[in-house]
Amino acid sequence: MANTMVESFDGIFLDLSKQSGKCKFIQSGFAWRPSGGGDSIPFDGSNIAGAQWSRAARGYELKILSRESGIIQLDGFDLEDHDRAAKAFKVLYGINIETKEHALKGWNWGKGEFGKTELAFNVQNRPAFEIPYTEISNTNLAGKNEVAVEFSLPAGGAETGTNGHLGEARSRGRKAGAARDQLVEMRFYIPGTATKKEKDEDGEEKSVDGSDAEEHNAANLFYDTLMDKAEIGEVAGDTYATFLDVLHLTP
Repeated sequence: MANTMVESFDGIFLDLSKQSGKCKFIQSGFAWRPSGGGDSIPFDGSNIAGAQWSRAARGYELKILSRESGIIQLDGFDLEDHDRAAKAFKVLYGINIETKEHALKGWNWGKGEFGKTELAFNVQNRPAFEIPYTEISNTNLAGKNEVAVEFSLPAGGAETGTNGHLGEARSRGRKAGAARDQLVEMRFYIPGTATKKEKDEDGEEKSVDGSDAEEHNAANLFYDTLMDKAEIGEVAGDTYATFLDVLHLTP
């Protein structure tokens, strides 16, 4: 027998959208619709791999880990909404919502950990911030021990939903499009060496112990892992001018 449970929340922001909307959860999945009118954005419930509840800038955030589309962010919840959301996910999708506490010490040193859908920067085993792989457009080695990470930028209003049809919710791999200021690059200083992790039969990464463990430059290993996780290929743009056989000196 089909489950007829329906749970809905008002005042919810989808993927850093500027306009709030209504989010409704049913057995087949969930949908978000901007409060100002427009088309609903549906999500298939069978693609939900997990969910996390945490404090956010606008109340509380429900982060949904999707099997196909990476991270789906819903924020604007009240603390009292937790029990309703937890019950809905347990009954409708058979998933327990994990509560996560963020690091608030303000430290700028910690440990970068690569998950299935995002890069987490942890301080004392608590996440200080996370970067979804879909938000990363490029990365490069800026120095011997430094890795630069470049973030995706919106190419136009229609691409980010700022035309009003999607309530200014971003599409996959694009931040909110109407912001005046945006973070475009972040650099990590990664000294020392690290051991490369191998994948087991289930595709999970595990550390190599004993004499088989090979040390690598930590920055290079971080760069290679991010290239693989974020599926970064060749990055090309428009060519304004090409200079051939020009010698130049660099300091």
